[in-house]
Amino acid sequence: MKVYGVFPTFDLGEPNNDRVKASVSIVSDIVVGCLRAGGDVFHYVIDWRDPGKAAWQGWTEGLAEPHVVPLDDPDKLTRLVRDSVDPFSGRSATVIRSIATCRAATFGFDGQAFLCLRHEDEPPISPDTDLVVVEDRPGLLTESDYFDGWLGQH
Repeated sequence: MKVYGVFPTFDLGEPNNDRVKASVSIVSDIVVGCLRAGGDVFHYVIDWRDPGKAAWQGWTEGLAEPHVVPLDDPDKLTRLVRDSVDPFSGRSATVIRSIATCRAATFGFDGQAFLCLRHEDEPPISPDTDLVVVEDRPGLLTESDYFDGWLGQH
């Protein structure tokens, strides 16, 4: 597997800024394109949530329950990726993963995304490096738990 970081090139300071909107769109498009490459539609995500809470509203360690959400609908996947990239959405997935290819994406808090792709996959490319850059980040496979999820294993 190979890992890439997809980063906005500036601080995403205010939600209605045109550069922020454009960066969120570019990062989202890169992530969705990489996850769905070759027709891959076998994506799932676990929404950890406290009992009685709405979807994607956060969780409490030791209390949260896993809810497996299929993302085979491209619009559903695109909306969740966009919400996860957008630091102002208030909604975010932890790890989106394909059960067929093991491709995965996870997200930072400031508009960044991290992609774990197969060796044979094409590397992601930013269409506008003034707004978004892509970096090869192989250390993230061994130096973090980004692609395993952050909530303690149950």
